[in-house]
Amino acid sequence: MTLPSAPADDDTTEVLKVPDFRRLWAANGFRYAASEVAGFALPITALLLLHAPPLAMSLIFACSRAGFLTIGLPAGVWIDRWRKKPVLIWADVVYMVAFGSVPVAYFLDVLTVAQLVVVALVVSLAGVFFDVAHSSVLPYVLPRRRVADGNARLQTSETTIQAISPSVAGVLTQSIAAPVLYCFAALFHLTSVLTLCRIHPQGDDTRAEARTEKRFRREITDGVRVLLRQPLLRLLLNQAALNNIGAGIILAMLPVFLLDEIGISPWMFGLLSTLGALAGLATSLVAPRLRRRFGEIRMTLIFSALAPFAVVAAPVGGIFRSAAVPLVALAEILIGIAIVGRSVSTAGLRARVTPNEYMGRVTAAYSVVVQGATPLGALAGGAIAGHWSTSTALWVGGAAMATPLVLLLLSPLRRFRTLPAEWEV
Repeated sequence: MTLPSAPADDDTTEVLKVPDFRRLWAANGFRYAASEVAGFALPITALLLLHAPPLAMSLIFACSRAGFLTIGLPAGVWIDRWRKKPVLIWADVVYMVAFGSVPVAYFLDVLTVAQLVVVALVVSLAGVFFDVAHSSVLPYVLPRRRVADGNARLQTSETTIQAISPSVAGVLTQSIAAPVLYCFAALFHLTSVLTLCRIHPQGDDTRAEARTEKRFRREITDGVRVLLRQPLLRLLLNQAALNNIGAGIILAMLPVFLLDEIGISPWMFGLLSTLGALAGLATSLVAPRLRRRFGEIRMTLIFSALAPFAVVAAPVGGIFRSAAVPLVALAEILIGIAIVGRSVSTAGLRARVTPNEYMGRVTAAYSVVVQGATPLGALAGGAIAGHWSTSTALWVGGAAMATPLVLLLLSPLRRFRTLPAEWEV
């Protein structure tokens, strides 16, 4: 069966001039702003208001990333069967209700660490459906050759929001309680819902009735098979999974290290996050040009090589505590450059090597491994910090993030500048 595709346009048309993509881009922006605000409020609420220990912090963080690990594979099959627009809308509604429950419980004086764990898990499950549907719907609102440009625009807006949100949220916590920030997150998701109601992906309507006669397990297996047999997808999967184990350790323990052990204020915590986001924003502006000049494969190698060196500055701060803040600031800047640079350099690669009919399942299978590695790393970080120290956990996280570079250097892809044409579909 031949599926309708997004309307054709020329390669010079700005993707934001495509109405449906512009609305999808705006909805994603509101959703990402909500995620940033809630992500900032979470450690402040858990650590400073509810006095959660490191192990509880790692549990909250793990639950906030556990969605793909628990339901990622079946979600990919469901989303390949379903229309994408309703999935996006209902995921936003779940986000809104979950985030809205936090300030309600706070004002009723019944907010607990257990509720934060539940909210983190519910939001993570909703995020599975939103992320997979969001990635899967792009080929239906943009021509396939423009998906990379669309991803680049999404990356730039996400990085801009990431640069602004923590500092604004940090300033707000000087006058309002951190749980109240969740009101803003719920409002952003409501706005996202209203925006998504106006998109009309072409060809997605026919998808809802497709392949309903196929066995569920077979559909999951098909998606995993495509992911593991395609050389580029397999390499990116292994590299990102190992990287995210280390990232999970660092992301879970860094707030404990800074807010509890070093004792910085919430606004300074927000400022440090902003520095990394600003570095990422600057990188997102120049990386597309570098990708076109040097090739996406070569740029992936360069930015992946930067990641392990970027994270070293954070555990060094555990040794030289008087210099911990500037060292963590340096780490945030370098991490922002490495993460965004790699993301932009690989933008659109998976879409170019994955058939449309497998996009949801491949995206889900990829995310199960990649994003599932993050909560496992977070739990490992909490266990290491509880047995030894937070600084030790940060060192282990940095070492884990160095391993993917070895995989890339041993890969035959290092000989290529750009994606081999025979791999494209």
